[in-house]
Amino acid sequence: MPELPGAGSPEGAPAKALPADRVGEALVRVRSWRAQPDRAVACPVCGAAGLSIIDQSARPYAEWYALSCARCGLDAKLHIPLGPPG
Repeated sequence: MPELPGAGSPEGAPAKALPADRVGEALVRVRSWRAQPDRAVACPVCGAAGLSIIDQSARPYAEWYALSCARCGLDAKLHIPLGPPG
C-alpha cells in the first residue's frame, strides 16, 4: 500500500522514514515499550518523548510495529521476521 504524502506527519509535511542507521535504536525502543507499555518512549530519530508504537504483528511469523512521532514526522513500519513455527 503506498504511503500518502503528509500522512502521520506534522502540518502536512512529507512522512519521514526510519533512517537505516536508526533501526537498531528503534528495536531498543520497541523492546523497552514491550517491557513497560505504559511508559513514554523516546523517538529513535529525534529523541522526543511520546513515540507512538502500534503492534501490528502477525505472530508466529513476524512482528510488525508502526512507529510515529508527532515532533519529527517519523511514520515508519518496523519488521522483525521470526523463525518458522514449530
